[in-house]
Amino acid sequence: MEYLSNGIIEIEIATLGAELQSIKRVAAPTEYLWQGDPAYWGRRAPVLFPIVGKVWNNSAHIEGNDYELFQHGFARDMEFTKIVDEDRHLAFCLCANEESRQRWPFDFELRIDYTLLRNVLTVKWSVTNRDTKTMPFQIGAHPAFQYLHYHDEDDIHGFISLNADSPLVSTKVSSGFADANTFNVEIPANGLLPLTNETFCCDTILEATGRLNRITLHDKNGRPYITVRHSMPITALWSPRQGKAPFVCIEPWYGRCDLNGYTGDFKDRQFIEQVEAGETWSTSYDILIE
Repeated sequence: MEYLSNGIIEIEIATLGAELQSIKRVAAPTEYLWQGDPAYWGRRAPVLFPIVGKVWNNSAHIEGNDYELFQHGFARDMEFTKIVDEDRHLAFCLCANEESRQRWPFDFELRIDYTLLRNVLTVKWSVTNRDTKTMPFQIGAHPAFQYLHYHDEDDIHGFISLNADSPLVSTKVSSGFADANTFNVEIPANGLLPLTNETFCCDTILEATGRLNRITLHDKNGRPYITVRHSMPITALWSPRQGKAPFVCIEPWYGRCDLNGYTGDFKDRQFIEQVEAGETWSTSYDILIE
């Protein structure tokens, strides 16, 4: 386990998946990150690469061949190497190897940087194409944040506020795949979307128009405590068991699950990024402790 602190925030990171394991305030060590109880969901904040969501039949068609890729890709289950260990800054790297090439026919390097500045954790992803051909890919975050003072019998576990007007338009997801339909999520006049045991009967709230770039989680009294800030085209909100769980995931994504029944080439999927041979693509997002 790797540790980082700036005297205000302290975090823990596992080399497996370069995955966040803990986010706390130093002065009042409330744990903000879900701690991976497998009774609900055994992960905490996996990095999704080289796909986000599912490909149809777990098969990606690339350059005339089919490659087995399971939901959210393989990076989350592979060991990263720590390459930077500095005051307030850690970085980890995953390079293509014999195992990855069985599932992904590209020579790549995925670097993940964690930097602390005051009350903000910045997570940066850099994808380098070390191959001789253009590489299509997707990447996303899946951090799960605990509800404060959770009781399963509560009518409301917390609230989310969004920098978007009502209604929020969500892509419909069924059995892990998207379809052409959308549905509206109404945001109350006070701007606080209540999180209840029924909020996620739809499975996932998936906003794919790029309208959202600031999402704040509030406790059940309306006090804000976590904000996710990003510039990615998709934001997903999810909690298992239709919302009957002690946490909610706030997920900024470059990418999304396949359309139901999609069998085309991987590079032609919706919401695909590309990086040219020898080039590096990068982006970042912030987690603010309010």
